[in-house]
Amino acid sequence: MLIKKIHVCVIDDGICADEINIYKNIQIRNGKAVSSLNVCKNNSHGTGCAKVITKRAEKDILISSVSILNRQCKGNIQSLCTAFAWCVENDVDIINLSLGSVFFRDKELLLSAVNRCAENGIVIVGATSNEGYVTYPASFTNVLGVRSFDEKEKRGCVARYDTNLGFGLFETQGSEKIYINGMEKTTSWCNSVAAPQITAKIINVYEEGISPIAIRNMFGNELLKINCFGIDWASKAYAQNIHELIPKWCVCKIINKEMETSLDIADTVITQKADNIKRWLEAGKNIIYIGDDVIDYESSNSYVWSKYNRIQQIHYNQIAQQGISEVPVIFIEGVCALKYIYGLEKMFREKDYHAYSISHSILYELYGITYIPTEIMDADKVNNFIRNELYYKQGDILLYDISGIDEKSAAKNTKLSPDIIIDTTEKNVTISSEYGSRTVADSIESVGNYIIELLEGEGRENDEQ
Repeated sequence: MLIKKIHVCVIDDGICADEINIYKNIQIRNGKAVSSLNVCKNNSHGTGCAKVITKRAEKDILISSVSILNRQCKGNIQSLCTAFAWCVENDVDIINLSLGSVFFRDKELLLSAVNRCAENGIVIVGATSNEGYVTYPASFTNVLGVRSFDEKEKRGCVARYDTNLGFGLFETQGSEKIYINGMEKTTSWCNSVAAPQITAKIINVYEEGISPIAIRNMFGNELLKINCFGIDWASKAYAQNIHELIPKWCVCKIINKEMETSLDIADTVITQKADNIKRWLEAGKNIIYIGDDVIDYESSNSYVWSKYNRIQQIHYNQIAQQGISEVPVIFIEGVCALKYIYGLEKMFREKDYHAYSISHSILYELYGITYIPTEIMDADKVNNFIRNELYYKQGDILLYDISGIDEKSAAKNTKLSPDIIIDTTEKNVTISSEYGSRTVADSIESVGNYIIELLEGEGRENDEQ
């Protein structure tokens, strides 16, 4: 029987055809995938990555190259999304991505492209930033994020939790000896080299249909009970008898059809009933549990997210970043708090302000707002988690829904006094700061513009006139 070769694609700045036998050689130009002219230099970054893969891979592979970077190793997210689409259309099995973005506005665009690859069974290995910041797409659950690290007591590849990467893979090698133009070369110690090292290890255990969950478990020296920390993997969800709780702002598409049809289409079930979870898992569905119970269901095939996951994530955060005292803190309360925390985050994003939002309502996780369980009584742990999230995600503003908590406790959780407090009603909004209070009409735009004036120093002048 003819064994199918594993199709590996290196998305980078190109691979030199004189050094590597390339299966398909592609460049992304003006948003389209076109055949490359084979002018790539043998010292290109992509050539080095391909050399590491071919040196360590023990199975027969086909290597394709998709070049999205220029000679200065610069590219754009649109080209990367086009490269992902090419991989789907050309039956790629594994993608090696020794690059990424730390710009928060790139997250949404990349997430859709990554999840489409995952739906088509493509394994993506992505390097995280060498500076340590949260990197897209390496930080996504459907991507095997990679970091190099040096711990003498640990050798090889391990799976573990890291504040800025989530549940990722860590490679102790970091650098590699390869031959370029017949001469031995030692690569630098960096995450972009660790990525192809791990790509090769995945090739060696690869079977068609293998999932990121299974791969992480293979390399985990101490398997974590949980397999995700967020719900960025959800694409199409069936909400079990809770449609009234799920608004149009949900992070994934909600299917509003008959139950049988919905379950055929859905990859995820959102439920408040813990006793149904086992049945949905047996049906091969991912789970978002928004009930009150603290559950710890384990699955080697499906993602399961619940309050327990966030409690564990906060527990795993050990580092406490101190350098975020300059980040403005905005408390939001009242009956329209959700409308404003969601709307202001979106408005700020459009103006290139990265607002990091938190709430004590588990439903808010479905809106892309980070849920903080009230069961965690240790304010220091909560504070460490918030500070790390702000630091590693490079947040400019902290939006805090304090509807379910008093102002004193909220300030204790952040260890920062609020710069602005927004009290929302169905008719108007009161905005309080050190410059006084102002009541404005119920409008995201008017509230957001006034807050920007305050943050940029213009609000004080306007209030004093």
